[in-house]
Amino acid sequence: MALDYNRIFNIPARCIYEVKITKKFFMESFDLSTTDKNVLNYEIQNMQWLASIKPTNANITAEINDVYNYEEIQIMVCSLKGLGIQQFGDKCISLFQKHIPFPILLMVEDEDNFIINTSDKRINQNDTNKRTIEKHISTPILTKLYKDDLVSTLFDGLNFTALDKTNLETVYKSYINAIVNYQTALVTGVTLVRNHTRTEDDMQMLEQINKLEKEVIRLTNQIKKESQFNTKLNLNVEIQKHRKEIDSIKNKLGQE
Repeated sequence: MALDYNRIFNIPARCIYEVKITKKFFMESFDLSTTDKNVLNYEIQNMQWLASIKPTNANITAEINDVYNYEEIQIMVCSLKGLGIQQFGDKCISLFQKHIPFPILLMVEDEDNFIINTSDKRINQNDTNKRTIEKHISTPILTKLYKDDLVSTLFDGLNFTALDKTNLETVYKSYINAIVNYQTALVTGVTLVRNHTRTEDDMQMLEQINKLEKEVIRLTNQIKKESQFNTKLNLNVEIQKHRKEIDSIKNKLGQE
């Protein structure tokens, strides 16, 4: 199922490219790992450079410092074969974000689903031509088949008219804000508009929830294997402690 992403982003026509990205470009331009090559050759169906937002076509100033380079923002689409996003979505994100130095708003899709991805990509202090990825900020897997109210609010936040266009850094951080606001709404059930500072706090809380939930799963699996009653009891106490901490963080997330 084809999806017209610019119906979501509403990027000005002067910024639209719609140029095919070839597999040859990746193979000849970058030093790819075996995993990168396998995903590129066997799992990716096609790739598109949808748009480029830069000072000359968007009339938005660049922002460059010792840590970040926001000369241009690239909007790209990577289409996987069949229903491969669950298995290969993260590897496709890594392929693009690791090798292409620009800030990228990336859509990874398969036949029925898609992910919207951004990355905190900083200048490598040992080689300024390279980038160091601090973290990926992505939506969960979204379906192309329908959208609920939370997804509609996400799309509203990604619309070009809603972005902070002070400079290209604030534009890119607006995309990040929209994604984090959506992640937060999924946890709290409440959609709140945040500034970037609060969004960074929310990201840290979401990461802590994710860490605690993984620990709950680990402890739960450990209980299933444990035969000693006292050990099971202690593990259950730890689980309840983590669950209370998760609830506390969720309450903080839901506060304005």
